[in-house]
Amino acid sequence: MMPGLALFLVAILGAAMGEAMGHSLRRQLPLLLAFGGAFLLGLCFLHLLPEAFTANGRAGLWVIGGFLVQIGLEYLSKGMEHGHVHGNRFGAVAFASLCLHAFIEAMPFGLDEVASSAHDHGHDHGGHHHHHQGGDGGGWSLLLGIGLHKLPVAIALMTILRATLTSRMRRWTWVLVFALTPVAGILLAGRLPQDAATFGALNGLLVGILLHIATTILFETADGHEFNARKFLTVLLGLGLSLFTTRL
Repeated sequence: MMPGLALFLVAILGAAMGEAMGHSLRRQLPLLLAFGGAFLLGLCFLHLLPEAFTANGRAGLWVIGGFLVQIGLEYLSKGMEHGHVHGNRFGAVAFASLCLHAFIEAMPFGLDEVASSAHDHGHDHGGHHHHHQGGDGGGWSLLLGIGLHKLPVAIALMTILRATLTSRMRRWTWVLVFALTPVAGILLAGRLPQDAATFGALNGLLVGILLHIATTILFETADGHEFNARKFLTVLLGLGLSLFTTRL
């Protein structure tokens, strides 16, 4: 449950930053989002997608499914998954969509033993060393990617909550529910069939969701519709970090 605890703390940290600094953080969100999106994009192609197909030959269908699921979730949440706060007001439907997104993206962490087997199989038969989401060193690269994504989401959520709810207790109650959602996803995944097909399906679903998130972030333009040098450098750094972590 270490990944669940880590994601819980990241959500609390992001909400605390949003509570303390509020709209002053919004100027920094685009670069943070670009870095996290680039890291996730690299992680999908260098790590998650190869393992998904190694474990499940029909993983491509799950990738498409995850992409379509995220389209629906984003329609309901109005883009909070990639830091959108413009004109948003807090609502139960948008919040439920955000929580469902967090729930699904944490589920692969609940298949520790299967992930280890898939990793060993890919190493023995594929000739390459692919990390996995288990309890050893491979899991931290995915955890880092999800954390980099969740931090600005938590900031955006608190920004919207501050604009909508005057009660600090009510704001933090909603934040706690959001922060605990990944833990629930991990627990549920632990009750699913512990086999390679399930692992590949969940990885494929996650890849579809993350590809939609990452490409949306990277293709969104900064203020003035300019893809400036600073953002481009940030994207390169994110991609470079994904390459580095998947080779450790």
